[in-house]
Amino acid sequence: MNKTLLVIALSTATLSSSAFALDGGQIDFAGLVSDNTCVMSVNNGAQDAQIQLETASVDEVNTAGVVKAATVGAKPKAFTISVDCSKAGFTTQTKADLTMTSQFRSNGQGTLNNDTTITNAASGVNVAIHEQNPTSGAYSMVTVDGKDVHSQNFDTNKKAQWSFVASYVAQTNPAATPVVVPVAAGFVKTNAAYTIAYN
Repeated sequence: MNKTLLVIALSTATLSSSAFALDGGQIDFAGLVSDNTCVMSVNNGAQDAQIQLETASVDEVNTAGVVKAATVGAKPKAFTISVDCSKAGFTTQTKADLTMTSQFRSNGQGTLNNDTTITNAASGVNVAIHEQNPTSGAYSMVTVDGKDVHSQNFDTNKKAQWSFVASYVAQTNPAATPVVVPVAAGFVKTNAAYTIAYN
C-alpha cells in the first residue's frame, strides 16, 4: 500500500477591456484514493509542509562543497516525517519504506536543483537531504530519485518516524568545466514529494 504526497494548486487569470469585464480562473485538483487510514505528518503537523532554511552566504556554500554521503552541507535544518498507522488495522506490516522524488532532481548528485524560474534565483546551489540515525546521530544521504529507500520499523503503536536534515550544497554539472557550478547569491526554492509504502 502506498501513500503519496500530492499538492493542491490554485491559479487564477483575469482578462478585461474597456468594453466589458470578464473574470475567470482555473483550479487544479489533485488527490489520492487509499485503502488504509495511515496519517502522515511533517514536523508533527500536516502532511504537506514548508521547510525554511536559514540564509547562507556564498562562502558557506562554497565551503560546504558538493554533497557528501555522510556529512550535511551549509545551514542544516532538521525536520521529521511521521506516519501513524494505529487505525489502519495492520497485522503483518512491520516497517514503513520512504522514498523521495522531485521535478528538480539533480541527475548528477541526487540532490535538489534550485527553481531557476523564480525572481532573482541563486545559481550554483542545490539542497541536499540527509537522514539522521536517531541512535547514533550518523547521517546518510537521501538520493531523490524514487528508488533510494529509507526504512523505519513500526513501534508497538504502529507509528514510525524519520529524522531528516536539509542543507545547502554546491551544484555540479558533469558536462561543464569546471564541474562545480559557480555560486551566485539569490533566492532558493525547490521541493520534493515523498512516498511511504508499508510492508
